Amino acid sequence: MSVLGILAHALVDVRAYGARTALQTVGVVLGVASVVATLGLSAGQRAKSMEFWQETGGTLKVVVYAKPADAARLSAKERASKGLTLEDAQAIALRVPQFDLVATAIRRPLWVTSPLMQRRYTVTGVTPGWAECNELRLARGRRITFEDLTTAAAVCVLGADRAREFFGSGDPLGKTLRLGDHALIVVGVLAFREFYWNRADSWNALGWMNELILVPATTLTRRYQGAGTSRVDEIALRLAAPEAHHSALPALRNLLLARHGAEDFQIFDGKDRVEQMEQQGRIYDITFLVCGLISLLVGGIVVANIMLALFTERMREVGIRKAIGAKGSHILIQFLVETIIVNGLGGFFGLALGVGFVVGMAYLLDQVAVLTPTMVLAAMGCAVSVAVNFDLYPAWKAARLQPVAALRYE
Repeated sequence: MSVLGILAHALVDVRAYGARTALQTVGVVLGVASVVATLGLSAGQRAKSMEFWQETGGTLKVVVYAKPADAARLSAKERASKGLTLEDAQAIALRVPQFDLVATAIRRPLWVTSPLMQRRYTVTGVTPGWAECNELRLARGRRITFEDLTTAAAVCVLGADRAREFFGSGDPLGKTLRLGDHALIVVGVLAFREFYWNRADSWNALGWMNELILVPATTLTRRYQGAGTSRVDEIALRLAAPEAHHSALPALRNLLLARHGAEDFQIFDGKDRVEQMEQQGRIYDITFLVCGLISLLVGGIVVANIMLALFTERMREVGIRKAIGAKGSHILIQFLVETIIVNGLGGFFGLALGVGFVVGMAYLLDQVAVLTPTMVLAAMGCAVSVAVNFDLYPAWKAARLQPVAALRYE
């Protein structure tokens, strides 16, 4: 019998036994759907996380924070350390060339007075590169410049929420805002930023950008802290290239340890955080894949049982076909083709169900539906391979059946 003949015969049997076909496909449908759905949702969550990192500076961003006093063991060296300083930032810029951007931030609480309100807020003194490092975007006006830093200019840049709070619906550019005892001119307003992890989430993960009050770092130190103050709360850095990561981080840590004599700082590494996230994602993927394979194995067991029962029902048919010249290989191929067709249908419907689930959940969670060809091929490949492996024994048993024994079977 030709391949086309075997295929036609298999299609006739599939249509003739609709109930049997449906039972065979149930386990495969559920197994394929679970594999596609879990892998798609996991990949979508990772894509959402990567989108968040890109919105806040990307994976090249590195930030050095002063370690909180209650988190440090107060040794003699740590008590003698001045903490993070402007000199540390200058030393990093000179001695760690893997970073192409070095900026600092100082935070101080001050009374802020505008025509509409008076309240105590945290004011951030920054160097010009800080906004670029954190992906802050301007809506109107300009950023803080090196000239502002050199002259300790009495200027400020406001986040979108702060601008609306201080000046209402009016244009704040050029207007005066009083910080403590000094009047500063508003020269820029940041664009409104928002990021929600899902549709039901009411917390804006980028809301802190809308609440910023930025001034030149020297303005904050000279006008509000006194001349000679060099301590900073944060040093923001950006790697020149991804491949510089492995050499830049040890060099940064060693430099700060040598300057401070103690580890009174902590380093936030965006690339390392993303790698940890990817590793956790792979663990989840493996776990979900195993759960899906268990469903497929259950479906394979169902297929094997049905095919064994089918072999018993069709024993006389197999005997007649072998008696008129069919070879064992023809019988083997016919049984396998029938199984592949049935489980191929199960894989197709399972794929459609899994894709629909991923798209629906992605819509509800407000995240990207990620479905790659690798996921689809892996799910379909697992479905077909499990089905074929479980059908090998019934097909092999039918192929080795002796015609005389088959014809005598009642």
